[in-house]
Amino acid sequence: MSKVTRGGVFAALIVGVALLTLVVATVGYRSVLAAIERAGLAGFAAYTLYWPLVILVLGGAWFAVAPGLGPKGLGILVWARLLREAGSDILPFAQVSGFLLGARVARTEGVPEDLVVASTIADVTAELSAQVLYTVLGMALLVFQLHGGPHGASLVWPMAGALGFLVFAACAFGLVQGRGVTWLGGLAQRWWPDSVGRADAVRAALDAIYRRPLRLLAALTLHSLGWVGSGLGSWIALQFMDAHAPLWAVLAVESLMYAARGVAFILPGGLGVQEGAYVLLAPLFGLQPSDLLAVSLLRRARDLVVGVPTLLIWQAREGRSLLARPGKSDA
Repeated sequence: MSKVTRGGVFAALIVGVALLTLVVATVGYRSVLAAIERAGLAGFAAYTLYWPLVILVLGGAWFAVAPGLGPKGLGILVWARLLREAGSDILPFAQVSGFLLGARVARTEGVPEDLVVASTIADVTAELSAQVLYTVLGMALLVFQLHGGPHGASLVWPMAGALGFLVFAACAFGLVQGRGVTWLGGLAQRWWPDSVGRADAVRAALDAIYRRPLRLLAALTLHSLGWVGSGLGSWIALQFMDAHAPLWAVLAVESLMYAARGVAFILPGGLGVQEGAYVLLAPLFGLQPSDLLAVSLLRRARDLVVGVPTLLIWQAREGRSLLARPGKSDA
């Protein structure tokens, strides 16, 4: 990582921490701590243990667009998806780190390279499309909640802009992915003479996936369930806080928060933006900003509790694999 890159990551981290501090100070740290105390260890445990169920659904979505893999392949892709989430939440460069890590793990577990890359592209396409649908749901609930009144109407246009960004990103990704693979293969030919052939194999695998619309529909459905499942996890945490928030309101806030976080992808984990979106959206749906801010902090704690051991296990397995390679001497 170059000095310029490290500086950019550090600057983004500083901005995110500053935003987070400002949001907590605005709401009041005492009220946030009180909400976390109401959740208690039992609430945090339930919230954390629920998360692997969502990962299982997301791994299933990836498996749906990876034809040719047997039952063992599902376990491989669930593990790879767990590592993708850990990389996205903890490592620099957020989503890029997660995608690269997930693809590497699937490849080292024996999934062919062309299928790993092609299925990752198709899976991301399905996930972006599902997020667009999820955000549309949130926008519809927001407009219904406002009833055309002036209160909070100023948030409709920013949220519509975030939705527009997601639609643009999904469409652009869908349009350029095939040609992009070919272009990258040609670009890399100078360093890897076989890159063009490998890129052609990936594109052929991608075309084969897209000729199976039922698999794409299954991935889209599972990703939609994954988005809703993530919101359900937040609702569970709020129940432990005795917030008694209606599920539909929590799903609306969650969908719009993730849309705002997607626009602010440059900040690691949407640091600060996630919390700010919660605080701005909560009152519009009759929720307490301190409760949702507490959920946000619990989510970050959960990401560390799940993500750090996951990355350590991966590192240990990588180390054992490296030592087990033939040709290594004990000298």
